[in-house]
This record gives sequence, C-alpha cells and structure tokens, in this order.
Amino acid sequence: MSEAEFYARMGAFLRERRPDLSGEIDPTTQLWEAGYLDSFGLIEAIAFLEELTGHPVQVGADDLPSFFTMKGIFEGFVAP
Repeated sequence: MSEAEFYARMGAFLRERRPDLSGEIDPTTQLWEAGYLDSFGLIEAIAFLEELTGHPVQVGADDLPSFFTMKGIFEGFVAP
C-alpha cells in the first residue's frame, strides 16, 4: 500500500468515526489533540490497521507515540 493510499483510507476511517469534527486531516495532524482518537478510538484504529495490513498489529507502550499522527502510524506499522 502506498503512503498516499494509506493516508486516504486512514483519513476516511477517522472522518467516518468522528463526523462531528470538521477540517482537513493531514499526515501530521495531532489526532488525539484534534479529537479523532481517544482510548476507545485507539482500539478501533488498531483493528482497522490489522484489516488494512492483513496481519496482527502488536502495540506496546513504546509504540503509542506512533499513534499521534497518521504519518507516525504509517511509518511505525505500515511502511516496515
């Protein structure tokens, strides 16, 4: 999956999850501060990533900063 395709699909997932929020979601948008992710949303995002990548996503405490932005998620879990 290309980086652009990931951003499009992840952005659509986040907008669908929080239709009450407006504005663009770019790769460096702070997802927690903007309200797109919370503790429950993190679990949903992990499940979405597993669906996108086709394999389990293991997240430890050190990996949580990757979920601050779509760029971090891509670099931490999709690109490798």
